[in-house]
Amino acid sequence: MKYPRLWSRLYNTPLAIGFDKLRVIEGVFRKHLDEPLAALNRPDSNGRSSYSVSGGGVAVIPVQGTLVQRSSGLDAESGLTSYASIGAQIREAMADTQVRAVLMEIDSPGGEVAGLFDLVDTIYQARSIRPVWAIANENAYSAAYAIASAAERLTLPRSAGVGSIGVVAMHMDQSAKDAKQGYVYTPVFAGDRKIDGSEHFPLTAEAKFSLQAEVDRLYDLFVSTVARNRNIDASVVRATEAGWLNPQEAVASGFVDGIATFAETLSELERRAAPSVTTTGVRAAAHRASQTRNPKMDNAQEADMNAVQEITGATEPENTSINTAVNTEALKVEGHSDGRTAERKRIAAILGASEAEGRADLARSLATETDLDATSAIKVLSSAPEQPKTGGLLNAAMANVDNPVVGADAPEDEEDTAVAAMTARALSTLGHKPTPNQGA
Repeated sequence: MKYPRLWSRLYNTPLAIGFDKLRVIEGVFRKHLDEPLAALNRPDSNGRSSYSVSGGGVAVIPVQGTLVQRSSGLDAESGLTSYASIGAQIREAMADTQVRAVLMEIDSPGGEVAGLFDLVDTIYQARSIRPVWAIANENAYSAAYAIASAAERLTLPRSAGVGSIGVVAMHMDQSAKDAKQGYVYTPVFAGDRKIDGSEHFPLTAEAKFSLQAEVDRLYDLFVSTVARNRNIDASVVRATEAGWLNPQEAVASGFVDGIATFAETLSELERRAAPSVTTTGVRAAAHRASQTRNPKMDNAQEADMNAVQEITGATEPENTSINTAVNTEALKVEGHSDGRTAERKRIAAILGASEAEGRADLARSLATETDLDATSAIKVLSSAPEQPKTGGLLNAAMANVDNPVVGADAPEDEEDTAVAAMTARALSTLGHKPTPNQGA
């Protein structure tokens, strides 16, 4: 045997690969059986480099060709990509400050089981650091689908396919060839199972049973991993019987999230990963204000600002790393529809709070003219006096308002102006800009 290491990676070992591709690889390997070993041990001729980064800060990591634990010969004809190189790129992207998200571009029939599930877990865990998406462009079968399933969102074009969630092992019996060439192999061994699977002898029933048990064990691991990654029942995964799924079938059964081109997927991921353009909220604004006292702020205004800080809990510096993680998680689920729904719920929570009774105008102003979250707004309401009284917690905001008339006898436009001024001035004290419709 000239190439025992390559032989051992192809025969008598479980593989997560489409059977037709396995036959192609075997054909290439058999062509080279009589070549010098140096011809197969040449460096990776594909010249693959690290990931590329899009203009929107998305690292695009290629997952292409036959997948192996470690790269070696035959790359030029079979196109190998190693799990080690994919994992290294994932880790590098997670540490890269220029990267906001990761998109794995997958086009592979699968490959080795060895090293596969450790890589899948690495990708699954990376989702908690930065958004990780994948696209089957065009195919993600077997081991390649295991990798794709670890992404938090998976898409594919209309002509693509996914699936082949199964495990295969193949034994090659070349005893007839040995006899034809005049070779007689006589093994001397200890341990009844030591030569199970040897290519120089027919596969025994016991050896086949043992190999089948290992295939079944790894299949169970494959199924449970995909079920976890995609949040679907294991029975749904098994029901595919390792078959291929077209885009419509894959979406309907939960194995992918949508049908889209590479350009569409990249553009959407860039949009979701873009930095938020909204304010960081009252807590951050209050902290900034507490660090730099406004020279024009009188003692009453400073006291009121401190009171609002106490209400909102903005007394300690924000942890930048935690904020980054929270903002990243928010970006992952952000969308126009979700935003509208969340805003409606926020407004309803403020206006419907029991604390809004007797403070309707202030509640309406906080709900529609500020970006205070419902909890903070309700705390402000609970500490504010009921109409028609004035003063209280926000007296600093009223410091420069010339005797507003608030109450049943006040003209409607004058009362609205007073409430708007009070709200705006309170937020201004915290370094928070009023919206265009908000008083100054």
